[in-house]
Amino acid sequence: MAEGERHYVVVKFLLRDRTAKPYAVCGIATDITELKRAEELQARRARQAALRADIHAAFSSGTENALQAILQRSTEAIVRHLDGAFARIWTLNDRQKVLELQASAGLYTRLDGEHARVPVGKLKIGLIAQERKPHLTNDVLNDNRISHPDWAKQERMVSFAGYPLLVEGRLVGVLGMFARNFLGQDTLEALESVADTIAQGIERKWAEEELRRSEAYLTQGERIGHTGSWGWHLGTGLVYWSKEHFRIFGFDPDKALPSFQMFLQRIHPEDRARAEQTINRAVREGSDFEQEYRIVLPDGSIKYVHTVGHPVVSESGVLEFIGTAMDVTDLKRAEEMRTAMARERELFAQQRAAELAKANEALRGCLDALASVPELDDFLGQVMAAITRQLGAFSSTLRVRNFEQNTLPLELVFQDGRVMTPDEANYPECWQSVSVEQFDPHFLYHSPLTRTKDEQRVATFLNPPAAIIHTLDPHSPMPDDQRSYLHRLGVKTLLIVPLISRGQPNGRLTFRFTEERDFHPEELEIVRALATQASLAIHLTRLAKSARQSAILEERNQLAAEIHDSLAQSFTGISLQLGVAGEQLAANEGDPLHQIRRADEIAKFGLAEARRSILSLGSNAIEESGLTTTLQRLVEHSNVAGRLRCTFQFDVIPEEILPPGIQHELLRFAQEAISNAVRHAKPTLVNVTLRWKPPDLILKVTDNGSGISNSSLEKSEGFGLRNMRTRAAQINAKLDIQTAAGRGTSILLTVPIPG
Repeated sequence: MAEGERHYVVVKFLLRDRTAKPYAVCGIATDITELKRAEELQARRARQAALRADIHAAFSSGTENALQAILQRSTEAIVRHLDGAFARIWTLNDRQKVLELQASAGLYTRLDGEHARVPVGKLKIGLIAQERKPHLTNDVLNDNRISHPDWAKQERMVSFAGYPLLVEGRLVGVLGMFARNFLGQDTLEALESVADTIAQGIERKWAEEELRRSEAYLTQGERIGHTGSWGWHLGTGLVYWSKEHFRIFGFDPDKALPSFQMFLQRIHPEDRARAEQTINRAVREGSDFEQEYRIVLPDGSIKYVHTVGHPVVSESGVLEFIGTAMDVTDLKRAEEMRTAMARERELFAQQRAAELAKANEALRGCLDALASVPELDDFLGQVMAAITRQLGAFSSTLRVRNFEQNTLPLELVFQDGRVMTPDEANYPECWQSVSVEQFDPHFLYHSPLTRTKDEQRVATFLNPPAAIIHTLDPHSPMPDDQRSYLHRLGVKTLLIVPLISRGQPNGRLTFRFTEERDFHPEELEIVRALATQASLAIHLTRLAKSARQSAILEERNQLAAEIHDSLAQSFTGISLQLGVAGEQLAANEGDPLHQIRRADEIAKFGLAEARRSILSLGSNAIEESGLTTTLQRLVEHSNVAGRLRCTFQFDVIPEEILPPGIQHELLRFAQEAISNAVRHAKPTLVNVTLRWKPPDLILKVTDNGSGISNSSLEKSEGFGLRNMRTRAAQINAKLDIQTAAGRGTSILLTVPIPG
């Protein structure tokens, strides 16, 4: 009802005379304005009450309903009960500071367009959010916050009411309504009331959604971590289990009601009493507990579970326990596997230590034989015997290459614990000498799949790595008649080790096994080291037979001197030390243990010298590994635990531009410098550096030993100094030796590298 408007009820009737003839009209007017207003107010309040009821119903329609659907029902109720043109609700995206349109009813129901996302502080809706104050007007056309007045005029909009949706001062959204009629105070109060209800509902719905997300994350986290949670109310006996706890213990959460007895039922019989005792003690003392036990599932499988419990006293004083149960089966099995692997590693280490001890003994014996056995066949026989016993082979054969006839004749056979000739071993005559006329290095680079059987056989004679052949394999590279012969002997595996000297194969050792065998890399390395001694002996013998060539004679003398100085001296020292120890033991006086320890130190030193000699004799080491790597191996092999530490520093060297002859001479120079220092100066530290200062390559070897006297330096006494000066001259290098008695030695070799 408009302001000043009044409503009346008028009753009219005729006045009649005694003859019933009308003579006048009488009217009575009653003012019912207040009654009308009361009726309208009552109708509005009824609509507002219905509005509030609908809003409450929307937010009470189940926790699973989406917030957007609830807000849509709310806007529809506002339009319906408050005679609005259209109403909208936005919620706040606090992270982006944007109001997002969630519901729209009445004239407009779409959720896209200009007002779908309103930044806080922009347009009338954004300003309401920013100011956190309602914006109310019954004169839309003259309101400066209306962004489209032409639209408002066209749609005959009269009023607008916008309310910030606040919960304890925190903004959660904005409610707005346009109407084509005047909005009275009671309507505005109704809007303000439902705005508060909607704000509270949005906050509660957000909390419910966050709780559901948290519960989902917790459930997923428990599943990923194999950890369930539980609670136990001692007063009522009620037990709570999470879904993961049900899964761990093998129960269906939809069919089983958890109980303490269900828990005990699953525990392994051997662990049940202990687990129950731990829990009872925690209940008596009201204390934390932690334990691990096994559970048995219905299918008989066993799990390991780790449980932690914590006491909680409620406000009423009743004791409860809450805790977790973690499935640690995988961890337990991994721990058991690690323990088993550790035991296996320990046993393997013990086995390897024993094998290495045997290998060291075999190496020392071969080195002794190299220095003392005059005949080549005797020495080679000792090497064959040492390797055969080391590998546990059934027998072994040795072929030495005859370069003049280009054949590989069979020289020796080790069988039945002794060395014999091929005839004594009844070796087939047709295989006692094998022609190598067709040996062609390019066979070594062909794919085994494209070789003929004869080509494969030829390749195994000369291929530098050790070859393993399984005779039972019909595709193995071996003639059928030789395969049949080996089968009659019971041989199932062959190990073929080439004998290499100065980059050329000069023979091969073949070891036979009566079982299928594979070999550790360490085993093959030891075999190659022993085979190198055999190659060295063959090479020395051939050098002696070719004494007509002075260069070869000089090389032979140099090799002999190196072997004598580096190995014979060590083992002579061992013999002397052990001799003294024997005399002291016989006389029961002195300190024989000290002599034995000293002999052990010399033995270790001798072993390092042997390694260094073996490395330097392999002329193809640089081709295989490069100069820098070969020098590093030389230095590492020179270390003697507890007595000598050798170090190596180097620059990045462009090895591809270094002539092979210079690389070889640098390696031999470094070997001689280290050997000379160790044998004569008794240092505890040797440092080798290789520096690249174009166009010079600089090799420096320093030690902290006893040094060299000036007189000895001037006379170049000893093999070492003479050889170093000779090698320096051969590669046009400058040799500088700085030393003094008792002050160590520094040897500097500067080699110009041709551009």
